[in-house]
Amino acid sequence: MVEFFLLMVIGIFIGSLVGMFGIGGGLFIVPVVTYTLIGFHDYSFDDALLTGIASSLTSIILSGFIGTLSHHLNRNIDWNIVKKFIFGVVIGASLIGFYLPQIPIEFIRYTFIIYAFLAAYKILFPRIVLQKKITIPFGHSNLIGLCFSSISGLIGIGGGTLFVPYLTSKGISIKMSIGIASCLGLFIGLCSSFAILLSWGPTSSNNQGSMLGPIYIPAIIFLTIPSLIFVKLSADWLQKISDKNIRRGFACLLILIGFVMMLKH
Repeated sequence: MVEFFLLMVIGIFIGSLVGMFGIGGGLFIVPVVTYTLIGFHDYSFDDALLTGIASSLTSIILSGFIGTLSHHLNRNIDWNIVKKFIFGVVIGASLIGFYLPQIPIEFIRYTFIIYAFLAAYKILFPRIVLQKKITIPFGHSNLIGLCFSSISGLIGIGGGTLFVPYLTSKGISIKMSIGIASCLGLFIGLCSSFAILLSWGPTSSNNQGSMLGPIYIPAIIFLTIPSLIFVKLSADWLQKISDKNIRRGFACLLILIGFVMMLKH
């Protein structure tokens, strides 16, 4: 019960951050699930990290569906642009999900750490957004989709921190970019989770009742759902905080996560 209570509290915290900073929760969910399994269930770091990534990708299905539906109703998704990326996204997410258990855990861990630091840098020093919309070729967009979805699946995120800056650099509005990224994140979560379940062998943990393959079910129930509830509330708080302080606060948090993931015990 203590574990589930802590997951709910942390889920509320994650939802508040997601709403305030406009970014997916994968970068937070992965370390939370990882160290929860280590602390409460005596998992090894390697097994806990893989479970954290798988659980985060599954949670993206729920958050991505809600986000996609909301953005669609608000007319913030250009489905013609989505179609240009979808083939590459599906292939990349499926391949990385299928081969995730065979990838060296240290490579995954350091990729996550480097990505957290790079994301912090990008938030502190954003690129200038073009005002003129640039046409994205079909082949190029699928190559980008393949690369971005592979990186996202590898570290358990929805890809918003990759797709949104790329799309805005092509002159697409920030709201439209977020809507498109949310939709693509849904496909990343779906394809990578399905591939992980297909490729994952029998587990040997003593926590079988709470697992669906490598997916930790309590993380979906007690971590993801409370976070979704608090997204809207915290989005209202965003209006009361200066843009500079938002960027500084979020960048510091990502740097902290990067350092935390350096600790294996």
